Amino acid sequence: MSFLGIGRPQLDYDENKVNSMKGEMLMIQQMKERASDLCFDKCVPTHYSDADLNKGESNCVDRCIGKFFHSIKLIGMEMQKGPQGPA
Repeated sequence: MSFLGIGRPQLDYDENKVNSMKGEMLMIQQMKERASDLCFDKCVPTHYSDADLNKGESNCVDRCIGKFFHSIKLIGMEMQKGPQGPA
C-alpha cells in the first residue's frame, strides 16, 4: 500500500475461475466458427460472382445461425436436467 492508501489495489482472484472463463470463451469462439463454417457451406455456392451475399443467401445464413444456436440452447437445457430414465 502506498502513502495515504493511494495506489494499486490488490486483486483477489481465483485462478480456477479464470481458467474456467478462458475455457468457456474458447468454447464459444469455436461454436461461432463452427456455425459460420456450416452455414456458409450450406447457404453460399462455391462459385459466386458478387462480393456481397444476395438476399436469399443472407436470409439462409441468418436462419441457419439462428437454428444452430437455438439447438445448442435446447441441448444445454436437456443436459442440465440430467438423466431421467427408469431407476
